[in-house]
Amino acid sequence: MKTLPAHKQYSIFVGVMLSGYNLADKLYGAVYIVLMSMRGIDPLQISIVFAVSSLSLAIFDYPSGNLSDLFGRKKLTAIGFFTWGIGLCLFAFASNLMLFIVSAVIMSLGVALISGSPQAWYIDKLDDLGMLDYKNVVLPRLNGFISAFAIVGAFLATVSSNVHLYLPVAIAGIVAIGLGIYAWFRFTDNYGERTEENIFKEVYNTSVDFAKNKLMRFILLKSIFSHAGLLAFLLTWQVYGVNELHMSVSYLGIILVVFMAVMSVSSFFVSYLAKRKVSPVKIITGGTLISALGLLLVGLFPNPVVFVGGLILFEFGLAMESSCFGAWVQDFIPRSKRATFSSGLSALKSLAGFAITLVLGLLTERLGYSFIWYLGAASLLISITVLIYLNAKHVRIGVNQAEAEQPAL
Repeated sequence: MKTLPAHKQYSIFVGVMLSGYNLADKLYGAVYIVLMSMRGIDPLQISIVFAVSSLSLAIFDYPSGNLSDLFGRKKLTAIGFFTWGIGLCLFAFASNLMLFIVSAVIMSLGVALISGSPQAWYIDKLDDLGMLDYKNVVLPRLNGFISAFAIVGAFLATVSSNVHLYLPVAIAGIVAIGLGIYAWFRFTDNYGERTEENIFKEVYNTSVDFAKNKLMRFILLKSIFSHAGLLAFLLTWQVYGVNELHMSVSYLGIILVVFMAVMSVSSFFVSYLAKRKVSPVKIITGGTLISALGLLLVGLFPNPVVFVGGLILFEFGLAMESSCFGAWVQDFIPRSKRATFSSGLSALKSLAGFAITLVLGLLTERLGYSFIWYLGAASLLISITVLIYLNAKHVRIGVNQAEAEQPAL
């Protein structure tokens, strides 16, 4: 049997990791609120579990990139999957608030260790082969397969939850632990660079480098505005569909599966555009415009058909933007701190998301759902402005990957 080239073996490995993650995430996400409710956890206590989970994820996520660069990206990925799996299994059988909180913290630790590590490992493996540009084609394609696995996860959750409500979460835990074992034993690891013996000094120094890097600041700003548009959608679409448009709750699951299918198709479309050498900035801008148009349509026309159609546009554009931006931004992250800076971006975006969520909740209560749709669209359009400025002022004028290795003062 013919052995696959190294770059394809690495692509399959990362694809298995990320697809398995999405499968487990959808298994858990389909039932976890209902599971807590059935175990006697009231809405206020559920919000406490949410808050603890979000805060602990932000706390763990920030230094996790440093640990990944120092001790091995693949090793931290394996430990992260194993930790996440333990947390999922504990959550499946938790019977009181304290156990749910403890399991949420353990899961946050696992997710933080996974965050950015597989991608950093993969990008540097391609770089070692002299095939860094291959990521622009394969990462969107992988996102297509990952979205397809999300559909499988949603279907498996529906079937297994009919047997017992805790079963989807338990299956997710077993899948995560299996992925951890697989990641531990497959392929060799790679690392970033260490400048300090003390890990706390290392985190401090890399934080200073991140803050001084002008490219990272603009990339973070663009990410926050894009994330605000996504949060407007996530916090609104289900309650708006049910409460304002009087849609049946049973339709939401079907719509969610349609969204996943649309995102899968969109990701493959981005891979096709990348192979035809379409500029990443054009793809990101086009996808974001499509998403903004979708949200505007939903806000302007309170109709179930327009609602579904508009959100399909939003999801299609979202997948275009996220799959392309995730690959493009790697060109400007220093190789020596790839996992560190990736985790920093993720953690700071999560912290901003925590504040944005509170603001959106207050605005929804006072100004209504339509305003949130408009606000989400406006946030996406602002993110395009930041991207165009970033590309014109800091990319085209000669700030390339090599220069990104040094902080921009």
